[in-house]
Parts: sequence; structure tokens; C-alpha cells
Amino acid sequence: MSLCRCLGNRLKLFSNIDLTINRYISSQINAPENNFINVEQNSNFRKNLSRTHYCGQLDSKLEGQNVSLCGWVQKKRFKNFLILRDVKGLVQVVLDDSFLKQQSNRDMIEKLQEESVISVKGIVRRRPQGQENPRMKTGSVEVLCNSLEVLNECRSKLPFEISDFNQPNELVSLKYRYLNLRFAKLQQNLITRSNFVNKARQFLNEQNFIDIETPTLFRRTPGGAREFIVPTNKPGQFYCLTQSPQQFKQLLMVSGFDRYYQVAKCYRDETFKPERQPEFTQIDIEMSFVTDEDIISLIENLVHYCWPFEQKPQIPFNRMKFQEAMDSYGADKPDVRFGLKINNMTHLIIKENSFGINRIDNLLENDKFNVQAIKIPKENGILTLKEIEKLFKEIFEATNFVETEDKDTFTFMAIKDSDVTNIAKHLKTDFKNKLIAEMRLDDEDTCILLCSCNKNKALEIMGKLRLNLADKIDEKNLKLKGDKAILLRDPKIFNFVWVVEFPLFTWNEENNRWKSTHHPFTAPIDEHLNLVKESRDLESIIGLHYDLVLNGNEVAGGSIRIHNSELQRHVLENILKEDTSKLNHLIEALSYGAPPHGGIAIGLDRFIACLCGTQNIRNVIAFPKNQAGRDLMSSAPSNVPQEELDYYNLICKGTE
Repeated sequence: MSLCRCLGNRLKLFSNIDLTINRYISSQINAPENNFINVEQNSNFRKNLSRTHYCGQLDSKLEGQNVSLCGWVQKKRFKNFLILRDVKGLVQVVLDDSFLKQQSNRDMIEKLQEESVISVKGIVRRRPQGQENPRMKTGSVEVLCNSLEVLNECRSKLPFEISDFNQPNELVSLKYRYLNLRFAKLQQNLITRSNFVNKARQFLNEQNFIDIETPTLFRRTPGGAREFIVPTNKPGQFYCLTQSPQQFKQLLMVSGFDRYYQVAKCYRDETFKPERQPEFTQIDIEMSFVTDEDIISLIENLVHYCWPFEQKPQIPFNRMKFQEAMDSYGADKPDVRFGLKINNMTHLIIKENSFGINRIDNLLENDKFNVQAIKIPKENGILTLKEIEKLFKEIFEATNFVETEDKDTFTFMAIKDSDVTNIAKHLKTDFKNKLIAEMRLDDEDTCILLCSCNKNKALEIMGKLRLNLADKIDEKNLKLKGDKAILLRDPKIFNFVWVVEFPLFTWNEENNRWKSTHHPFTAPIDEHLNLVKESRDLESIIGLHYDLVLNGNEVAGGSIRIHNSELQRHVLENILKEDTSKLNHLIEALSYGAPPHGGIAIGLDRFIACLCGTQNIRNVIAFPKNQAGRDLMSSAPSNVPQEELDYYNLICKGTE
């Protein structure tokens, strides 16, 4: 009986709550207009926002149907036509005599500014024969306007015209980014990005991955890029924005979550790198009880599943060892869409048989002396030797040399039949004949040579020269042949390659210490585990690190992790000479039964940029920063009053 009475009282309570809420809503609806907008009374507001179709959806199948459209006025033509635009495309709107005979309509169209927001109701009809526009998706139809209402007028003067034929410069486009995003290409880029992320989530969810958010406020991490520091009101104590969820995802594996992912925001203070953003996005993935082969296979299938084009990439992707990538392409992210490979011609040199060039002959006794060569076949031989030499000089002068003596050992030469650069005139005939045979040079082929006593720098320079040569060749071909030009770096061609067998450690010449090639949590291959434990032959140790490269861009990178606590401490303290006090939480966690695990992160911005055929990642980010890391639209970062800084115990130097 008491239970029934209790339930009855609860029901009565909920009934009273509902009654109270309904009375409150009713009182608000009947409140004065200055306190509440009565949507029901504003019938035009409701009516004009109810569209039946998007502009880009109209076609001949809808002929004779009444439609309601909303969008922006792209163009006014002859006072009788409008081009209406929305996120799906364009359509032509016809303003015939029956519409324009009303003075109010004529006045409205006369005053109507481009980029104003309007609502149009009308009938879909075929365009008159001969007036179709094959360049428009809706070019076979038009809308005969019955009524038009201006929902919001645009200023008479825009910072720039919203037209594919008038691209604003980056300074203006970033300041007025909300207008810049009205361009169809940028909108399509963001739609491509959205679709890719949605498909990736579907794929990973189907593979039993769990989407887990991790903190962005963390503590400083040894090594890696410069971090953004976040002050607190505790004197001398700061957060750091996470460079990546690396530590958290490993901790989640320790926690027993077999498969983790998230679409993560990451932060790195790399404003000195022009193609980086201070905040970027990655699809972050970690798995337990896996091998590198499992992760590589997972990513190949994810890319195949999410691919936005009809022609999907063939899987499995090709693989290339790190050393082959460096020796043949001068980079660990090779663009394999075209040839122009680097060839080591050092073996052609016999110390007793000189070049015939004093500055080179004096270096022949140096064990580090090497000769690197690139062949440009005659079908791509559109550049003059002077143009090639100019490209080399620009790259060479921008190259950072730790040892200035190394810089003095570099000699550049180029040969094309009887045409040679100045220094190459003195090459001995015997060496030239060997070179022609070894490089298989035919008539009108061009051969580029770079001699030096620093092989790594020579490969770095030749790798950059290779890319610049391809860009310059493509640029000239486009000018000569237009759309018929066959491009070496065609953005519509997608070539994937896995780069594997990276060295686990790399010697840092500037700091005279070892650093992690990937990051300090990467495990060695099993065969080299003892070398790590004994800190022996560090330069020869191979790591379980793998990068996915698309068209010369690293679009994903990962590794199998060290899951043994003592080994992780040894690598940090004894090899990398890092302060482990900042990583005690992770090292301790590994001692509580951490499973073997590994992962990868897809650089979403760079990946989508490749898919959209743009080299600039700002073109696939809604509101990016400029090269200096500034938001030109909002003028961020900005000054903060000293009274607010006092709360954080901060004093800024060098400010007015």
C-alpha cells in the first residue's frame, strides 16, 4: 500500500512539473514582443526558408514542377536573368515580362546587389534550343520566376568578386575568409574532407574501434616540436597543448582498450615552416596485440573504403626501404609519379684518373667524395642548362650547412650533347664516355652532376632539385600545350608508397647527440633488440616505423611501440639523454602489464589537400592561419590587458 502511495505521489509530482513547464511556455508565448519573437506570427520568415530543392539539383526530369529555392545572387544579366547559387551549385533564373511588369519587382531587381540572399519560387523549364550551357551542371534548364524576395541585402562593394575568374590574393582572402569560402572549389574541398572523415568513422566503427577523446591540456613533452604553453594561476606552472595524443593512446592500451581512434586536434609551434599550421587535425589510431603488417593492412583498407573517386587505388600499396628512398629520391617521402631518379656515379671515379677539373681532383683522396647524377630524358628536356643551373643555385644557397667546409666541396655541372655549363667544359673525355654509357644518355638527353664530400647534403639538394625540375617542366609544358600537356606531377594521379625500415636513431650534428628518427616510443625490429639494450651500433638499428607517402607528401606515419618499461627508460635516459621525470607516468604505466601495441596517425589536412589537388593545406581548412600563424580575420593572437595577465602571474616583455 505504501509503495502504491509513493508511486502515486511521484506521478502527481511529474504531472505538476509538466503543468508548470507548460504554463511557463504559454506565458512566454503571450509575453510582449520585445521579450519574445513569435515565430508563428512572422509567417514570411517560416515560408521563405522552406525550399524544395537545391540549385544544383535541378535537371530536365523536373520540367514543369514548381520549386522554391534559396541562395546568393551570383550574377545579374541583362535585367532579365539571375544566376542563383547555393552550396550544391548554380541555376539560371528567368525574370520574364509578366514578372517585371510590376513596378515593385522592377525596382527590386534594379536595386538588387550581387551576393544578396534571396528566395525564388518558380517553374522549372528547359532552356530554349541553342541556349544550353554545357559548362553548368544545370545548364539544360532554368527557373521561370513567379516570386522573388530579398532575405538579406549585400553591400554594394565587396572586398573581392566571388568569381572563379577572379581569385583574391591570400592576404585579402584570409581576412575575409567567410567570403572566400563562398567559392565553389573551397566549398567542395571542405565537403570532400567531411565525407572522408564520416567514411573513416564508419570503417573504424565497423572494425570494433572505440572513439575516445583525450585531453588537449597536458604537460611538456621532451623532444619533438616546440609546444604552445598555457599559463595557469599557479605561479610558474603551465600546461602545454598536446602535439598529438601519443602518450594518451598508449595509456589507453595499458587500460585494456584494444582498439582506439579519434579525430584529434593537435598543436605545434612551427610558424617558421611555411606549409604548417599551428593547429592541425589527424585521425589517430592505436591497437593492441598487432604487428606492423596488421596496421599497414588496416590503413590500406581504410583508404580504399574512404576513397572519394570512382577509380579506387590498388591495394596493397608498394613499399620502399628508407635507404632506397634517400638514395634514389633524396627524401624519405618520395614522389614516385615520375622518374628523374638520383644515381650514384661515384664508382666511375678512379683516383689515379682525374676529372680534369682542379677543384674536384683535389678532393678525390677524400673518402667522403661522391658524385650524384640525374638524367632528364629528351621528351622532358624543355629546360635550358642556364635554367637548370639557376634552380640549383637557389636550392644550394637556401641549404643549411653545419660545417662550412662541406659547402666548399660542392661542384655542379650539367651536360646536354655539346652544350655544357662552364665547369663541365673541362671534363675529361674518358669520364664523359663512361658517364654516357652508365646513365644510358641518348642524343638530347640532359645529365646533371653534383660532386661533393657530403653525401647526405648532396642527396638532400638533388632531391629538392628533382622536384623543382619537375615543377618547372610542367609549368613550361602547360604554357605550350595547355590542357593537352602531360604533367610529371599530375595532381589527378595518385601514387601511394609505404616507406619502411627507418633507422631507429639519427645523429644530430648540431647538438652532437642521438635523436629518435620517429619518436622515442618506437620499438626496434626484433633482430636489433639486443643492440638497443647494449647501446651498440646505434646508427645501424632499424625501427618498426612506417610512413605512408602520397605524391611526395607524408600523409600517415606510425610505429610499433616499446611496451617494456625498463627498455623505454633505457632508451630515454642512456641513448637519447632525456629527462625521464617528465615521462614517469608513462614509464610506470608500462610496468603494470602493458600489451604489445602500435598505431598510426593520418594527417588529415595534408591527405585531403592531396585528394583535392592543392599544395596548400590552407585550402582544405575552414579557418586557417597564415604563414606567420596569425588569424587575419580576427587579428589573433592579440594583446591581453595587464590586469588579466596579473591573474596568471605574467609580465610581457617588449609590449607597449
